[in-house]
Amino acid sequence: MTATLTNENINIACEEAEAFITGRKVATKEMLRVKLSMEEVLLTYQKALGPDAEFILDTGSGLGRTKLRLTVPGAMLDPFMSSGSSDEDAFMRDTLIRMGQMPRWRYKRGRNEVLFTLEKARSPEWAHLLIALVAAIVCGLLIRLFPGNVQTLLLDGIISPLLQTFLGFLNAVAGPMVFLSVVWGIYSIGDTATFSVMGKRLGLKFGLYLFLMSLVTGLACIPIFSLNFGTAEGGGDFSSLYQMVLDIVPPNMFTPFSRGNTLQILFLAILAGISMLVIGKETQSVADLSEQLGLIVNGIMHFVSRLIPAFVFGSLFNIIASSALDIAATGGKFLVSALLGSALLLVLHTAAACLRCRMSPLELWKKTLSTFIISITTASSSAAFSDNLNSCIEKLGISKRLANFGVPFGQTLYKPGVAMLFLVSALSAADNHQIPASATWLVTA
Repeated sequence: MTATLTNENINIACEEAEAFITGRKVATKEMLRVKLSMEEVLLTYQKALGPDAEFILDTGSGLGRTKLRLTVPGAMLDPFMSSGSSDEDAFMRDTLIRMGQMPRWRYKRGRNEVLFTLEKARSPEWAHLLIALVAAIVCGLLIRLFPGNVQTLLLDGIISPLLQTFLGFLNAVAGPMVFLSVVWGIYSIGDTATFSVMGKRLGLKFGLYLFLMSLVTGLACIPIFSLNFGTAEGGGDFSSLYQMVLDIVPPNMFTPFSRGNTLQILFLAILAGISMLVIGKETQSVADLSEQLGLIVNGIMHFVSRLIPAFVFGSLFNIIASSALDIAATGGKFLVSALLGSALLLVLHTAAACLRCRMSPLELWKKTLSTFIISITTASSSAAFSDNLNSCIEKLGISKRLANFGVPFGQTLYKPGVAMLFLVSALSAADNHQIPASATWLVTA
């Protein structure tokens, strides 16, 4: 379709796009989102170029996706970063993010191109994960009835290598994804003053919460475990803690990515992002490249994430079919303490999130259930990263600028469950092996 940017032609184009999408297994709400987004884009070009300017609407499909492309010849104009007030720009971009639709714009050979991409309607992610969970439990219990050599062949020869390969690939993709997200997130903040406020606020909040969680956990666990307070050998040695802090600084630019050291990757990303922010417009081309590379990595992660249900099945099946559950059953006080602490942590964080987001617990769980299931069944933040970022931006309506910085930053540094688990593990080991504990030992922990 080729027409001028009159109000009548804009309405016709939106109706034509809706008619094309209908019958292509795209959800009804997706049709409405595209129609509203397309109308907003065309009205933006109409305001800037006038009603006599032409536009072209092309439709097509490929790789399981429905695509609509708007082409507007003329001066370069990004409809999502218009020359109007910054409040209008931010509102438009946030609106598109909240609708879950992020059209792509580019300027090529004197023409503005805006691409809308829609996936076919799929059953909810939580349904796939639930099927994987049930199937893993049933198959894991059944395989334990088979002879030992069959179990060994299946678990050690097939399932475990597949899981290790998949997890290794996830880590390989997640490293660059975290780096590019943080770099672009810091740069897109716009100025060092805003970043300073945001970075300090998140850092102090995460650190305070972790300290309070460790303090409460320690006080609650002291009566549970039989600790022998006395002179602890090496109790005053802070060298290991000091070395851990020093190890955040990578020895070179490549080791963090080859080893999947997320703390070092985050350190490099923050330095790169701050440097680009300080230098300013001279690094615009690097910033654009970071965003484009991020889109590529996100695309790879998007396709890989479709295999997450299979990964969940393999992980849980491996646990149930092996003796891991039998070993866990001997944990006694450690297992009970860790589970109770995790449950309490879950309740507190859910309540806090509901208050901040102003929604019911049920609504919050519906929007974050897939991320939760991926995290708890795979024990991998890399596996849950993509879904976590998607949930924050598209389902919870958090601004992309804050999510691109806050999610990888928080997912790397803010792990209250891990902090609690480390402390419970240390107290449990001291209890089981009668290792003397001192005040310095507890402070270090």
